[in-house]
Amino acid sequence: MNAVLTQAAAFTPDIAISSRSRFGDDIWHLDGIRPGSNRSDYSLDWDFTVSTGRFIDPPFLVWRAAAKTLLWSIKVDPPPGRRHVHDGTLVRLFTGLRLLIRWMADQGYRRFAELDRKASERFMETVAQRRNPKGEPLAAGTLHHYRSLLMLIYLQGARYPEVTIADPFPGATNMFSRPRRGWLPYTPDVIAVPLLSSALRLIGPAADDIIVLQGEAQTVYDAALGSGLSPSKAGFRVTEAIASFQFQVLPGEDAPWHPTPVTSTKTVRYLTDRLYDACFVTIAWLVGARISEILGLETGCIEYHPSGTGDERFAYLAGHIYKTSRSSHQGDTHRWVAPEPVVRAIAVMEQLTERLRHRSGRKELFLITSSTGLIGPAVEIDLPVTNTVLRRLNDLFAPFIGLPLYEGKPWHLNTHQGRKTFARFVGKRDRTGLAALQAHLGHVTRAMTDSGYVGTDFQLDELIDRHAQEETRAALEEMLTASALGGKAGRVIAARSAFRGCTRDGDVQAYVDFLMAETDLRLGVCDWGYCVYRPETSACFGGEAGPNPVLRTETTCSTCANFAVTPRHRPVWEMRRARNLKLLEQPVLDAGSRALAEARVAECDRILTQLVEE
Repeated sequence: MNAVLTQAAAFTPDIAISSRSRFGDDIWHLDGIRPGSNRSDYSLDWDFTVSTGRFIDPPFLVWRAAAKTLLWSIKVDPPPGRRHVHDGTLVRLFTGLRLLIRWMADQGYRRFAELDRKASERFMETVAQRRNPKGEPLAAGTLHHYRSLLMLIYLQGARYPEVTIADPFPGATNMFSRPRRGWLPYTPDVIAVPLLSSALRLIGPAADDIIVLQGEAQTVYDAALGSGLSPSKAGFRVTEAIASFQFQVLPGEDAPWHPTPVTSTKTVRYLTDRLYDACFVTIAWLVGARISEILGLETGCIEYHPSGTGDERFAYLAGHIYKTSRSSHQGDTHRWVAPEPVVRAIAVMEQLTERLRHRSGRKELFLITSSTGLIGPAVEIDLPVTNTVLRRLNDLFAPFIGLPLYEGKPWHLNTHQGRKTFARFVGKRDRTGLAALQAHLGHVTRAMTDSGYVGTDFQLDELIDRHAQEETRAALEEMLTASALGGKAGRVIAARSAFRGCTRDGDVQAYVDFLMAETDLRLGVCDWGYCVYRPETSACFGGEAGPNPVLRTETTCSTCANFAVTPRHRPVWEMRRARNLKLLEQPVLDAGSRALAEARVAECDRILTQLVEE
């Protein structure tokens, strides 16, 4: 018997699939559950219906063994050049395989060998006609998943004869290359800034109020239960005790940040949950970690390490990366740069969930309870699943902070937006629209580029690079096709551009591709225009790394040979003009201030005039 057959024969019923399941079991319970996942999502049930019965029925014994061999071999003995898959990937493959088996059974097939090329084509035609839960055609990525499944079966057939099928796509190359997906949305600035500002406001002194309120309520509740009162009567005693609680007046505000009195224990739970949400948002949007990585954080996860030069000390968030881990179900250890708000968020969570951790014996920071606000003797404690976090962010946290509408509609937050938005924050050439976050992100940027940086998240690095490239690409296309351009560099580009006034068609995109691939062109992007950067003509005295963010202002840029402004920047210059005109209306304005305001109005007039010229 050759090596392949020996390996195939090794898949006997008693082979361990996980710590809880064997190859011969009707249900495979996998071990690779990540924080935020439902345990049921990692259970593969082979007892599913087919057209003539159930797949565990005796007539399907041989076929079922082949299907199990296929799936498990992909994990432990993948095709040449393919990596060992995660249990999460195995779940997705099982879902696709189940659909394929059901379709084959409907067609009268009873083994994989009967699946010839024409049958594979008919299967893909059937899949293409399916609709998602919203009634829409399946996405290209979903169709790609089924094509990849057929190719995996074909490749494994050369190693495991019981799963042999004909080549489903003869002559095709790079079948496993994913089609280019649309860029998943980041949180736009008009949403991200108030979202983060509100989260940072809540984790400040307001958090101290919530933690004290929670502690007082729980202390009274425990004492009431200890005296023999029922949980309901103990709750009434808590309500009486906390009714007089006074919330702080936050710096710069005129009234307590939350109204009094506190009328129920549900209010305690509500405020505690919103603080929990604020901490999650702070970490997700200022670190770029995935939801599984955040929910897996444990007490004591903040570490401090010196910089490579030893003249600065950076804070890091210590945890685990699960998605790209190849070593274990526990994930690979990792450290993320932690700006001060994240350090604060972790400290808040350590206090907020202290009782939950003590009661459960667990170390995770983001534990939740099913109670209405107080921890009773029968309370259930666990990590939330992803859907719970999403519901809380959109249905509860967004209304609580008064998150504004986006283009007239509520913006739907998802947990991965934090990662996307963080990558964009870091990758932006200029963060003038994110002034409240500038210091925090500056800390992150310095630490990530430091020679002593601890840990590397390559996928996050790729996201950052991609956002920077997308930003540059969009700016180039806009400048090349704009009907009007202002600024010294803008006037030069307008005079030379063969695409001026055109749409962003294939020719424009091809030229942009050329510029980005063959030149060292660097663009600085800010609210009031673009910098076609050259250090030798930089009015802000920028260096080789790019424009000088300290000296880079509207006035400096307006006189710079590198500056270009398009019609999309017109509102910024109109608002600046209006502000200075209003300033000139002040009768007590001194001569120096008046001259400065007049000069700024003239700058705005010059730029705005350029933008209306043909």
